Amino acid sequence: MSAQPLVEPTCGDAPSPTLRMLALSALAMSVGWGFRGDYGHEAGAMVPGALLGLCIAMTSGRSDWIRRATLLAMLGAIGWAFGGQMSYGRIIGYTAHVSFPTVAYGYASLFIIGALWSGIGSAVLALGMTESRSTLERFSGPLVAVWLVWLLLDFSGTTGTLVQQWDLFDTDWVAAASALLTAGMYAVIRPRARSACALIVLLSTGWCIGFGVLTLAAGLHMTPPRSDNWSGCVGLFAGALLYLWLTRNRAGLWFTGIGTLAGGVGFAVSDLVNMLGRAQWGPIGQCEWLHGLDYWKWMEQLFGLIMGFGVAVGALRLVRDRLAPPQDDRSPGALAYVAPLFLLVVMMWENLFKNVRTWARGDHIPDHLFGLGAGWWFLLIGVLLSAVIVLALRQYRRAALPLVPLSPFGRAQFLFLLILWIAVIGAFLQAFPGMAGKGVFFVHVTFWLTAIACTLIVVSLNPVCALPFEPVRPARAFGWLPTGYYWSLWLLMPLLIWLLAHLSVASHEAPLGGSHLRFPDPAYP
Repeated sequence: MSAQPLVEPTCGDAPSPTLRMLALSALAMSVGWGFRGDYGHEAGAMVPGALLGLCIAMTSGRSDWIRRATLLAMLGAIGWAFGGQMSYGRIIGYTAHVSFPTVAYGYASLFIIGALWSGIGSAVLALGMTESRSTLERFSGPLVAVWLVWLLLDFSGTTGTLVQQWDLFDTDWVAAASALLTAGMYAVIRPRARSACALIVLLSTGWCIGFGVLTLAAGLHMTPPRSDNWSGCVGLFAGALLYLWLTRNRAGLWFTGIGTLAGGVGFAVSDLVNMLGRAQWGPIGQCEWLHGLDYWKWMEQLFGLIMGFGVAVGALRLVRDRLAPPQDDRSPGALAYVAPLFLLVVMMWENLFKNVRTWARGDHIPDHLFGLGAGWWFLLIGVLLSAVIVLALRQYRRAALPLVPLSPFGRAQFLFLLILWIAVIGAFLQAFPGMAGKGVFFVHVTFWLTAIACTLIVVSLNPVCALPFEPVRPARAFGWLPTGYYWSLWLLMPLLIWLLAHLSVASHEAPLGGSHLRFPDPAYP
């Protein structure tokens, strides 16, 4: 679905993308983050990242981004997957306390995690909006190689064995080290891919250095005894920034900076809503219909809403200030196959297999059918569906699949709706056995309503595209670098964290259920 378009969309002066981009990005990221909360970890975060990449492409009014919509979806999925390794459940327990130092620490930690999550995702997504086609195509081989190595390590039990022998604070050090070694070996075998391998090596090395310096050497533990992957993500984020700086991709640095700020603010602010709901503060306690709702899920959806809105603000500046189109200096190659297969096969496998586990644990499916375990039947169905997707992609590349639109804009719409509704229906089917609960039922009602709103926006979009008006501003231009206004926002973040902590402590007199104390407090032995 990343193929060179056989039919170009009608081009002309695109209408202002402001409202459409902000609304669609925020809503899609909201429902996507709700899905991520149900499925968890790196795989769950792929879905909102993919939806966000498609939102920005479809609403940008830029033909260059629209042609790369599937690629932007894949990069968004990969970028936001990185943050899924960070643990934050115990941190939210800190914000549920009433000891001010612990609560403030909790909100500050959530800000850091949200900033890292969105910052890394934005940095990876920025590559698709700024780098040349030839540069991006070099990543196809190394990415597939790293994924296959991870798959082999997990299924062979090697990852579990290594982690048992060297349990480095419950971190994903095996994934980081194996990615480093795989990319290094691939660079030796395939010299043409060395520039792509260099980025993977830089990110992996950054992870190792961040973990080594912050956790192993400095002894910093954000949420003991939980995982310290956060420190590795600090190093990985630093590696991404270093790559953008070394390649003089100043537009990418701007976009990453805005995404970082949006993620930090989004996670911290959304958790206050969670605390107010759990404490039944003010009008929440007075209104019976607001009792019994799953405010944790509201936190997740609000986090996605704010983060998606903020990332869209960064993309809007790239559109308005006429970012020069990235070079399409070669025809689509292997990524034309890798991107859709990743989105429709790998991403779906990584998430939806959890439905079967949930049904099996609840005794909602039989143990065996005709002497074969139920899990094997689902495996067979999954393999056959994957084969159908591979065949459909092959037919599309031969221009023999009328089901999929030939225009880049139509492809982006089709892919967005496909991913969106597979996610919404998949999450609904996983949760359906427990749908009797008021909170769970209402959460999924909001999933459907938000997805319907996204669908209405997408189907009402006009296939209008235009390249930026002259003169364009290259990604390397110094004008993209953050201004004093941007840095002044960062100076306000300590005040925001103090305010959130103050409001949270004031909303309840005693620690809420599931709270944790981070620092000693005589009042709470």
